[in-house]
Amino acid sequence: MASNNGRYPWELTSLQRGLVDNCFEEGQYETAIATLDQLRSPDFNPHPPHLRQLIYISLQSMQEPTVEYDIDTSVQMSPSKLVKQRQQQILSNPIPAKAVVDAQRLLMAYIRTNSPSVLSRALPRRRSPLVSSGLNEGDSMIAKRAVCIAQCKDSWQLLHSDSVLYQSALPSASHRSTRQSRRYGTPNDINPVTTPATIVSESAWPLLNWLVSIYERDEELFDTDLNARHSPLLIEQILDDNGSTYIDAPVTIIAYCLLQKQVQRHQLAGRLLSLLINLTLTVEFDAHALLTAVYTRIQPEQLSVLMAQLGQSTATQVLQFKVGLCQKLIGGAVHPMPGSMTRPQPKMRVRAEKVPDRQAPAVLDSPLLAIRSSIPTFVEILRLLQASAPDMSQNDISKHIWCRYQLLLAYGSLQARLSPTDRDPDWYKALTRNLSIVHDVDQEKEKEARVYQRLLEIQVARWRAVVDTDH
Repeated sequence: MASNNGRYPWELTSLQRGLVDNCFEEGQYETAIATLDQLRSPDFNPHPPHLRQLIYISLQSMQEPTVEYDIDTSVQMSPSKLVKQRQQQILSNPIPAKAVVDAQRLLMAYIRTNSPSVLSRALPRRRSPLVSSGLNEGDSMIAKRAVCIAQCKDSWQLLHSDSVLYQSALPSASHRSTRQSRRYGTPNDINPVTTPATIVSESAWPLLNWLVSIYERDEELFDTDLNARHSPLLIEQILDDNGSTYIDAPVTIIAYCLLQKQVQRHQLAGRLLSLLINLTLTVEFDAHALLTAVYTRIQPEQLSVLMAQLGQSTATQVLQFKVGLCQKLIGGAVHPMPGSMTRPQPKMRVRAEKVPDRQAPAVLDSPLLAIRSSIPTFVEILRLLQASAPDMSQNDISKHIWCRYQLLLAYGSLQARLSPTDRDPDWYKALTRNLSIVHDVDQEKEKEARVYQRLLEIQVARWRAVVDTDH
């Protein structure tokens, strides 16, 4: 992405990087972060190791240190011993809470001034993974500890900050013996999903928000069309160079977000799911696999919360996902979605030659062309909605009615945007027969049913206006 003056941004000079590195070496975290903020500009790319150091700082606990390690000046020491003792002081004193907050704030500020592709250079990824020996990361203690970020398998592993901090505390490979290796283990011994007690550590929520914001910004820059935008950077986190898909981690994160009490974390779940749904526009990402993963990994009582977080999006791929998920929730069979209709059988793939520039994945020609063949007929929808529901509690009945409303709303919105020749004739007939689409479906007498019925009548009137215009 070009800067404001029309040219591509420069990399930071060695002098500029040195100003920051010197502050980190002295343990002056707040000064280092303030210097990075002053250097932040659309005309200059942030140094990837500095971004990793900011990420590492942002994952620290917010608790202030209670005991500080002071340098012993009671006896005369050689300069080398003084340097060593100073390093021990920096290592033993926790990072100040203000520095943690400043790092979190600066990471978000970078999204406003620098492109997502530039920021993603600091992140681990499945596709074209980072290769970092740690030699060019810096000499400070924080730089050496932040090397572990580049050694993670993907950005989701960073959210298990306990795992990241554990890896950073390991002795360096060049200085630990075989006995130490057996005692400490290696970073690969840590399972990023199952080992931590929590999927997202308490200190990692700001980082999750930052990651989601990066991929959302990447979507906006990729395409302004709501029915075509997706994040190529997110593809790199989920698909590796061999074409294998790793969808479990982000779906597990979504499920964990929904278990939290905070509304902001529920919103994060919806934002991340929207990003994943938009990836179904690419030929590489299986939409049916995403739908199955969401339905099987998220608790039933949380799925309605997740549906609500998708909001009133009119994007074709989101509406199709809602139709499939509502079918699952109500008890119907799930029909394939675009991306799974023409998915080839598994076979050995030839590894493509690497190219210097990031290539966007192939995109489906037109999501609208795949609607008719990928969603169920209206007869199937009506049969599902008219089927007698099992015995439920009052709370479950309310969710069931709400889900029926969402199914009709998403299905009708998809049909309305099709051409007259592609629309389901049964849906068209139901739409023009005294609003029978409403009366045939909502047989419950609960107050909620009448409210949703009225809302449906208003929406049906709009659909009829669209149909009348086309005819």
